[in-house]
Amino acid sequence: MASDMLRNMYKGRPPPLPPHLDDNNDDDSTEANDTFDSLPSSFLNPSPAVHPSKLRQAGGGSGGGLYSGASNRYAQLEWNGFFQEKRSVMVPGDEAEGEADITFNVYETKGKAGAPVFVMHHGAGLAALSFALTAREIKKLVGDEVGLLSFDARGHGETASGDENNLSLDRLAKDLENVIHAVYGQHLPDIILVGHSMGGAVVSEAASRGVIPSLIGVAVLDIVEGVAIETLAYLHGWLERRPVNFRSLDKVVQWSVKSGTVRNVESARVSCPPLVKLINDSTLENPCYGWRTDLAASEQYWKGWFTGLTEKFLSCRAGKLLVLAGTDRLDKDMTIAQMQGKFQMLVFPNSGHCVQEDDPERMARELVAFWKRNERLVLPPKPYSLHAQKQ
Repeated sequence: MASDMLRNMYKGRPPPLPPHLDDNNDDDSTEANDTFDSLPSSFLNPSPAVHPSKLRQAGGGSGGGLYSGASNRYAQLEWNGFFQEKRSVMVPGDEAEGEADITFNVYETKGKAGAPVFVMHHGAGLAALSFALTAREIKKLVGDEVGLLSFDARGHGETASGDENNLSLDRLAKDLENVIHAVYGQHLPDIILVGHSMGGAVVSEAASRGVIPSLIGVAVLDIVEGVAIETLAYLHGWLERRPVNFRSLDKVVQWSVKSGTVRNVESARVSCPPLVKLINDSTLENPCYGWRTDLAASEQYWKGWFTGLTEKFLSCRAGKLLVLAGTDRLDKDMTIAQMQGKFQMLVFPNSGHCVQEDDPERMARELVAFWKRNERLVLPPKPYSLHAQKQ
C-alpha cells in the first residue's frame, strides 16, 4: 500500500527535463506525450477534475509583465481575483532565543464580525496562493459567513526573514500561531486549520499543542505519516529532475502543468509564479528565474515534519478531516483509526497531490460542510423565569 504511494508521488515525476524549457515549444499535442508517458498508470488521471475544455482555454490575467512567455494559456493570474487583501504582517523575533524578526506575506478575505476563519498552510516548496481557487470557491458558497487567510511560510513566497532556512516543525508551528495572533489579536474567532502536505504536519502540531483555544476543526490534505516518511527516500531524485531555471513566469506554469504537478491550469497560473524569483545574473533582455525555496537545504527537517503526525492529528481536540487523492495514501495506523471512526476521510480520485488546486470546487464544498458539522452550538438565552423574578 505504502509502496504504491511512493511510486505515485515521486518516483515517476516530474519527468527529466533540460535546465531550460524550450520557449518555442508550446504544442498541445506534445504535452501528454512528453510528460505523462513516463508516469505510472495509477498516477494518470483518466477523468480529470478539470474538464478538458477548461484545460485548453486561452488565459487572461496579467501576462507576467515584462517577462511573460510564449502563450496566454500559461499567463500569470494576479492574487486579487481570489482574495480581498494582501498585506505584510510583521512578527518580532524572540530575543531570548535569538530569533530574527519576520514579515509574513498574508492573503485575506474578511468575513462579517465574529465569523469563523479558515487558516490555510501550504506545503513545502509551495506558497499561499496554492489555496487561491479554493478560497474563491468558499467565498462564492458562503459569502461573508466565514473569513479566509492564507500566508507564505518562512523561506517561501514573498515572506521575508533573516532565518529563512529554519524550517523545523517547531518553528513553523510557532509561526502559524504568531500569524494568527498578529492578525486577529488575543480574542480569536473560531478557527478551522487547513494544511496541505508539510502544512498538514504544521497544523496538526499546532492543534496538538492546544495553543489555539478557539480551534474547531483541523483538515489535513494528502499527507499521512508512514507513507510520507517512506516517500522521503525519493525526494532527492524528484528535486534533481526538476528544471533548474526558467526563462519566463509562463514557463514555470507550463512546466507545472505538463509535469502533472498541478493539473488545473487556472490554479497553476496563480499559484506557481510565486515559487520562483529572478536570479542574480538575470537581465531585462535575458531574464532567468530560479526556485524561491531551497528544499534541499531543509533536508535536516524533513523527517521531523512527519514523525508523530498520526498521534498529533488524532489527539486534536477538534473536528478532524483527512482528504486524500487516493486510498493508497493510507498507512496501517491511519487505516485502523479510520475504521474506528476517529476522523472523517474523503478521497478525491480525480486529483493529484495538490488536491486543493486540482479540484477546488469540491474542496470548497467539503470544507464548508466540515465547518458546518463542527461549528459551535450557540444556545439561546434562558427565558426569564418566575423563580428568578421572586428572587
